Amino acid sequence: MRHIDTDTVLDPPQRNSLSPQRMPALDLFRGGAVLLMLVYHFFFDLNYFGVVSIRFQTDPFWLSLRAVIVGGFVLAVGVSLALSTQNGLNFWRFFRRQTVLGVAAGLVSLGTFLIFPLTWVVFGVLHFIFVARILALPFLRLHAFNVAFGVLFILVGLSVQHPVFNHPWLHWLGMMTHKPFTEDYVPVLPWFGVLLLGVFIGQSMHQGRRLFLSEPLWLPGFRLLSWMGRHSLLIYLLHQPLFMGVLYLMLR
Repeated sequence: MRHIDTDTVLDPPQRNSLSPQRMPALDLFRGGAVLLMLVYHFFFDLNYFGVVSIRFQTDPFWLSLRAVIVGGFVLAVGVSLALSTQNGLNFWRFFRRQTVLGVAAGLVSLGTFLIFPLTWVVFGVLHFIFVARILALPFLRLHAFNVAFGVLFILVGLSVQHPVFNHPWLHWLGMMTHKPFTEDYVPVLPWFGVLLLGVFIGQSMHQGRRLFLSEPLWLPGFRLLSWMGRHSLLIYLLHQPLFMGVLYLMLR
């Protein structure tokens, strides 16, 4: 699994509105996913350098942890998208965010190609987020129906497999009969269903006026997690070069 971010900037605050510039609870949630990602990738790198021996592709614990991390980030993408478009879609803001995600996804593909030329990332989590945010735009009007569509897409992605989707140009859709040989793979199905559940949660948070979710959270460690949640994309892009560089210097 090679990470993860969301639309981390919400709309500017409005008087007597639930539209805060940031939602601390969402930053905290995303920060927790970032922390789990750092743990996962640290052990992944230890395994790469032969310090430990872990079968990340088959071990149930690490497979489950990866699913939790990816699911957390994807869910946060849906929540953020719903909250940031509650007063309508700001096209230029959306376009700027997509540009950043597109460039970041390209850097991940290039970087992994240089380090893992046989298993480089073709359609990882950032590629998924880039595509899924576009696919989700028509669903923003469906509100509660997104629960049904979300569950449907998850079930289809987990249960349907067909050889036609093994074609390299269709890998991004999912529903393959085998997982592609790559360092990160987050297909549209079933993960788009998780994003739609996030959209429903985000819209419910706004419509239900859940103000407590917009209040700052000051328990021990929350500031660090919130900071990590606010800078998740930057952390994602930098942490692996830092981890691998430090471990290389220590273990050479």
